[in-house]
Amino acid sequence: MMLTFSKSLHRIPSSVLTLASMVCSASYATSALATNLQEQRNIYDQVQDYLDDKDVASYQKLRDKISDYSLTPYVDYRAFLIDIGDRSPQEVEAFIQDHQDFPFSGRIRAPYISSLAKQGDWKRLLEFQTVEPRGETYQCHYYNALYQQGKSEQAFQGAEKLWHSGHSIADACDSLFEAWDKAGLRSDEQILQRMQLAFEARNGSIMNYLKKQVESRPAKQKATDMKALFNKPETVAEFARSHPAEPFYQQQVIQGLKKLARKDVKQAQKVFDSVVTAQELPEAEAQILADYLSFRLINTDSDELANWRDSKIKTSNSGVLIERRVRLAIQHVDWPGVKQWIEVLPEDKQSTIRWQYWLGRSEIATGEQVAGQQRLARLVGQRNFYSVAAAKEIKRSIDYPVSMVQLDKKAIAPFHSSLVRIAELIERDKIAAAKSEWRWLLNRVDNNQKEMLAAYASYKRWHHLTVTASIEAKMWDNLTLRFPVAHRWWFNFYGDKHGIDPITLMSLARQESGLDVEARSPVGARGIMQIMPATAKYTARKYQLTYQGTGDLYEVGKNIEIGSHYLKGLLDQYDNNRIFALAAYNAGPHRVKTWRGRTQGKLDAYAFIEAIPFKETRGYVQNILMFETYYRNLLGEDGAFLDKNEMTTRY
Repeated sequence: MMLTFSKSLHRIPSSVLTLASMVCSASYATSALATNLQEQRNIYDQVQDYLDDKDVASYQKLRDKISDYSLTPYVDYRAFLIDIGDRSPQEVEAFIQDHQDFPFSGRIRAPYISSLAKQGDWKRLLEFQTVEPRGETYQCHYYNALYQQGKSEQAFQGAEKLWHSGHSIADACDSLFEAWDKAGLRSDEQILQRMQLAFEARNGSIMNYLKKQVESRPAKQKATDMKALFNKPETVAEFARSHPAEPFYQQQVIQGLKKLARKDVKQAQKVFDSVVTAQELPEAEAQILADYLSFRLINTDSDELANWRDSKIKTSNSGVLIERRVRLAIQHVDWPGVKQWIEVLPEDKQSTIRWQYWLGRSEIATGEQVAGQQRLARLVGQRNFYSVAAAKEIKRSIDYPVSMVQLDKKAIAPFHSSLVRIAELIERDKIAAAKSEWRWLLNRVDNNQKEMLAAYASYKRWHHLTVTASIEAKMWDNLTLRFPVAHRWWFNFYGDKHGIDPITLMSLARQESGLDVEARSPVGARGIMQIMPATAKYTARKYQLTYQGTGDLYEVGKNIEIGSHYLKGLLDQYDNNRIFALAAYNAGPHRVKTWRGRTQGKLDAYAFIEAIPFKETRGYVQNILMFETYYRNLLGEDGAFLDKNEMTTRY
């Protein structure tokens, strides 16, 4: 039986409902000893309480009553971890193998290794862990176990590898390093090499620590000189002249000149030639160093420095640097320069739709109307920001490919147990565990199965999981699955309240979190619109909103309320210009002010977006504009890619 998911987001065919019933008919099976699902849940929660107190005996008494409950393997896992150090390697391996369908199966090795190391049971550790594990702490335990079991040569090879780090190393390595040192293998040379790594990592405290470890007089002098250069990079030219031209010192002057460039790029450029000459830097190394300085000179006001920068960029192999130079030409409305610098790009970069668009624009601007129009016409019809921009430039309609997917129940039948488990985790609001299960499942299936799982998640209205699966499956043309219509009531409510197109709010949320209401970024942004706690507090105070703390940001309605108020404030600040407002939402209003100061109202909308120096923010603005286009298509809503105000504004 084959069923089609159509583009409509308002109706799901009754045949799909029938299929879903077939797929999920056993989702909430009850055990012989538990009369219903709620009883199983209650027993499960009681077992969790027992395990909080490490009461395994009470868990075992109730285990049979939830033997058929979909989440029981999670309490089995918790019980197994209690006193895991008493188990044999064979037991642990067997448990891992028996639970390969669960994400926690990949998390058992670490606590077992740690427990064995704590006990000093090195023999059992090596019986269990026969190859180097992942993670620095566990590698320390592994190589220490080899040493303790008399395999010193292999242990010390591991110690040397772990030692070479510019950062602090796990405490678990201390005893291993001590043995390595006593064996006479941690030489002054090894210490100096690590000092160099710390220099590169900008870690002065590690350098200070290492400087005290060297013993010989020559090594002490080398360490002192290196730290002096680190502390005062202005001396890099003198350092280069007064030390031999050999790799040890060459690496130091490279790092010293980079540090000087971060502090005073004009001074760094001034001494560049003398440093390169004195240390006889190879041409490739000198070019990489020149690239570093050139990046920092992109916005220089000095004609002399700009000429030096451009001369170095012309010989560079760094596509990223040359692209930055093209953007500078766009920022200055230097159309001949745009053409010139695009031609310097490597061929694979030149041929991308981005730079073909700007080459076409530059041809039109420099009088090559026919060539430019033809080039832009070749870009139309792709699902891409630059294709839309090209269509607008030559007054063509926006067009892009759209695909659909057919759901084959046989393709997802093998994953029945996992899907039941995910459904129960979501029902019980254990979203983090559900996402973990979903990622684990996607990592174990082929691409066709990923597509089927995306379609299944769409039916279940697991919005974020649908997005995740569609991305994993690279279903770029399947807009229905990539862009679920989620939380529409909230977006409509706050869109109407603030006079913001709800599609703009939904598109922003899709970009920020993939519609994950419990998302949390590495820097602490939370919820569906990824709001920083400080921003939430400021916005709530400014608009007199009820806000009780960061936990509120995981409530979808509250998150959209705060996010929409904040976006409304930005739109008011920028005369309803989405380009400025979206850039500020991502990078902050102060950066937008800086960028506008550089462009001085000389650019059109597309040129300003391209001139944004932050790759993340540039892509962010482009994505949301495209996402709005996709959502309008899916919902049958009219709307311009850029409105009249945005098109006529000079940026």
